Amino acid sequence: MPATYRNPYTIGGWVSGQRYYGHVDLRQYILLGSDNYIWIIGSRRIGKTSLLRQLDIQGRKHYLPIYWDMQGCASPEDLRDELLFALEDRGEVWANLGIDTDQLAQEDMANVLRKVCRQSQQHQARVLLLIDEPEPLIELAQKKPQVVQRLRAAFQRPPNLRVVLASTKTLITLQDLSRDWPTSPFLSDFAPFYLDGLEPQEAEQLIRQEQRHPVQVSAHAIRRIHDYTGDHPYLLQWLCYHLYHPDHSLRPPTRDDVVLDTMLTSLFQLQFHQLSPTERRILLHLAEHPGTEEQIAAALGQKLPETRMYLYLMGRLGYTRPSASGRIIPGNAFLHRWLIENMDQLSVEDAPIPDHQVQQMARAGLKEEVLYWQDQLRIYQDRLGKLELTAAKYGDTPPERLQETIRSHQRQIRALQRKIDAFHKTFR
Repeated sequence: MPATYRNPYTIGGWVSGQRYYGHVDLRQYILLGSDNYIWIIGSRRIGKTSLLRQLDIQGRKHYLPIYWDMQGCASPEDLRDELLFALEDRGEVWANLGIDTDQLAQEDMANVLRKVCRQSQQHQARVLLLIDEPEPLIELAQKKPQVVQRLRAAFQRPPNLRVVLASTKTLITLQDLSRDWPTSPFLSDFAPFYLDGLEPQEAEQLIRQEQRHPVQVSAHAIRRIHDYTGDHPYLLQWLCYHLYHPDHSLRPPTRDDVVLDTMLTSLFQLQFHQLSPTERRILLHLAEHPGTEEQIAAALGQKLPETRMYLYLMGRLGYTRPSASGRIIPGNAFLHRWLIENMDQLSVEDAPIPDHQVQQMARAGLKEEVLYWQDQLRIYQDRLGKLELTAAKYGDTPPERLQETIRSHQRQIRALQRKIDAFHKTFR
């Protein structure tokens, strides 16, 4: 009897450990980079929770991580309780530092955080606060702004605290709400980074399940999976799950596999809802008329620099991507089908996010991103120099594994140089 295996692909839940793929450089920067306040921006189902869960594991070498899930919280008390639950998940660690979570239950969330940081600092420990789905802070800032002001102050004061927010871009509303606070606006000092699809090599590793028991899949099937999913992590998992055979192989996908179930329909509805009016117009136009930046700007009556700014942000969030011919198209085949099938019902008038907030976010993201690329370029160049020195000790026959590592670093350097050059060419 042929061996049968359990389907290794995960749909609908977060992943970590050997099930997590991608964003290696971003994770390293979050943990070891110079920014203590980081805002990870991503669309629904792009892997924000999985990233934080992976950082929770990976960060334990350098920090005391706290994974604080704000989803569904409606009051300051709800937020405090979730923070306490997060501490109780690793109660033994905090108890060893002299932190009594039962006593902290009498405090508000800002004081809980301050006392945890203060006690950790006495033991020369750093705290990594990983905040998932902080959007409830928007409504709280409208009803009880003092509570959110105190929380922001609690972020800023401890010298041993690093804060990572992971949300959709709707959190930018909090910046406008807090603009007239006596303190700085809430998101000031938070460096924005975008969580988009996986790099092609990372996506292939996920498709093949290389970190666990590798799946048999042809190069032809991988190319089609790349094309249909745009390397969107959730869509990669979804499509591979449906292509999987019990003999631990994947069949090549066909257009008949680009179907919309309830989960995908809900996903694209949420994604479209989070677009500004101009972003919606661009995406609806691209569904029927893929084109260049210049063609899109002309068709929508926009100035080219303005269109480029929108397309930059939409591309970074996975709504658009370049085709092989250089035209800009919707981010994946599933989204494209959903747009075509729902074109008559989709409106640009009820967008909750105004255009000016999107432009503001894009400008801030571009500035931070090019600094990040330059930082990564320096890291890879330094590593390459050390690797080449090591290889020189072997003369003409360095180990193949070392040679491949050198080639990998050379590819990364070329890719980063292309990104930086394209930035200066496009946004000079």
